Amino acid sequence: MTDLQLSGPINGTHVVAARLACEEKGLSFAFEEPDLLKAGGFRLNDLLSYLCERQPTLTHQGLMLFDLEAILRYLDEAFPGPILQPEKARERALMTQIMAVIRQHLCPSAVSVVIGQRLFTPFLGGAMDLAPVTRILPAMRDTLYAIEQLSLLCHDGERSDFLVGGDVTLADIMLLPIAGYLMVTPEGREAIHASTRLARWWVVASRRAAWARAKPPLLAGRDGGMR
Repeated sequence: MTDLQLSGPINGTHVVAARLACEEKGLSFAFEEPDLLKAGGFRLNDLLSYLCERQPTLTHQGLMLFDLEAILRYLDEAFPGPILQPEKARERALMTQIMAVIRQHLCPSAVSVVIGQRLFTPFLGGAMDLAPVTRILPAMRDTLYAIEQLSLLCHDGERSDFLVGGDVTLADIMLLPIAGYLMVTPEGREAIHASTRLARWWVVASRRAAWARAKPPLLAGRDGGMR
């Protein structure tokens, strides 16, 4: 029995990222999903916020963490397996910057609005409202462009299929669940395909075995446009 445990909504992007990090590290972990979505008495907006915003909880040998980035760094630094943070200070700083852009700008636009309305709302039994999706698209596109430009800085003209350096990092792990959902929405697919860099990144990242194991149930059977 493993002493590494994760909990949270299995379809939430933050929780998927934590599970993906475990898979990339080759770690065994127990997962528990609270039954909040099955309980009665909650409004649709409350459940939608829960799916979009809820952070995972990690417990390990008496330690409890409930922030995604703290969890990602702990998983990488406390356990053996592939190293998920660049060795060089410049690349590590750019990785952290990309993660900040994802947290502060991409999550509010892509997750809370586009994914929230296109995927989570129907999943919860509600009706989509595409008006806020239309309004938020320029902000989402600008954020994806910023991630693309930061990724280009990381490579300084060198070809690489990942966001930072030549291997998967925490930035890839944080972006992949969001991109996975975006690629099954018309707005998200168009926005990612508009970036040669991110489109190529998606093809490579989405074919990783760790992603196949961590992919949320809500994406089962959906074509994310890998080809």
